[in-house]
Formats: sequence, structure tokens, C-alpha cells
Amino acid sequence: MYKAVIFDLDGTLLDTSAGVLKSVDYTIDKMGYSPLENEVKRTFIGPPIKKSLMKQYGLSEEEADRATEIFRDRYKNHDLFLAKAYDGIYDLLKALRANGYKIGVATLKREDYAIEILEHFNIAEHCDVICGSDFASKMTKKDVLMRCESLMGLAFSKEGILIGDTTSDAVGAFEAGVDFMAVTFGFGFRTDGDVKEHPHVFTADTVEDIRAFFGI
Repeated sequence: MYKAVIFDLDGTLLDTSAGVLKSVDYTIDKMGYSPLENEVKRTFIGPPIKKSLMKQYGLSEEEADRATEIFRDRYKNHDLFLAKAYDGIYDLLKALRANGYKIGVATLKREDYAIEILEHFNIAEHCDVICGSDFASKMTKKDVLMRCESLMGLAFSKEGILIGDTTSDAVGAFEAGVDFMAVTFGFGFRTDGDVKEHPHVFTADTVEDIRAFFGI
């Protein structure tokens, strides 16, 4: 049915929470903002950092840009590689390739960061295409996903499936006309019940569940 499997990055391929949260704390302290509860800070993982900062602190565009640059400098130079691959991810990627699937990554993480971290963790070598957000964080998940599909040479949206862990992933897939698989081991969805309001073909609680879905 599917020719390509497209993964979100944060919370799907890699647990990037340690690095992102450390950089969020640094940015909040540097800018003199009030501290946030841990559960609120976890919502910063995945979406563009600028949008999260504007949402939580009601920042102007100019101030959000300044805070975003502080975050990016800290994250890129100190915290980018504070991450780990989820158990079974490497075996899953190898099995997908062995069974003829193309593999893509569609993330709202800035594209240069996405490529760098995936190369560091030896995931990039399993991927045909890696697509991330633009420097100005203006791209939506739909934008990134459709670009990824185009670069992978998919003729129809239904030739690919997006695997992700958040509402942003589910909405992006729906808007792009792409089937969606939710995972509950990341940062957004916790149970199948969390996903029920979004169109999806499957909910995976573990990486092994993803393998079972594809029969590999």
C-alpha cells in the first residue's frame, strides 16, 4: 500500500527532551522570563521554538526573534546532541529499507539542526530525504511534509504515511492528505484516546508495534 514511511523527529525517532529543555531553561533565564512548569516546557519539544515562546509569554515578533536566537545558539553549540534514539529504531529503519520502503523525515526542527543530529546518531544514512523547517520558522507541518513527499518522488499523498507523536503531526498529515500513525512513546499523545479526534490508521505504543503494523 505504502511506498514511503515518513517520520517526525523529536519524540518519534529521537528522545531529544534533555537538550531542548536545557536550552529552554537557559533562554528563559537569559531573557528574565518567569519559570514554567515542566509539563508546559515539554510542549516546546517539536513545534518551532519561536511560536512556543510567543504563546507562553505573549511576546512581540521582535522580542520572540531575540529569544529564539538565544535558544538556537545555546541548542546548537551545547545541547543539540543531548538525545537518544528510542529502543528498536535502528532495527526498524533497517527492516523498512530491506522491505523496499523509502524513508523520509519531516520535522519542524530547523533543517540544518535536523540533518546534523540525525547524522550524529547514524540515522541519516537510513534516510532518503530529510526535510525540516526554514530559518524563520514560517513553515507548517503540512509545508514540510509536502516538500518531503515531493523530494521523495511520490505521485500521490496516499503513497506515504507519516509517523508522529503530536497533534501538530496529525493535523499536518490531515491537511496534506497523508495517512497518519500516532505513537504514544513521545512527547504528545499518551494513549489511543488522545488521538481519537484525529484521523489515523494506527496507534503504536512501542517501536515494535510499528514493525508489526508493516509486518516486518
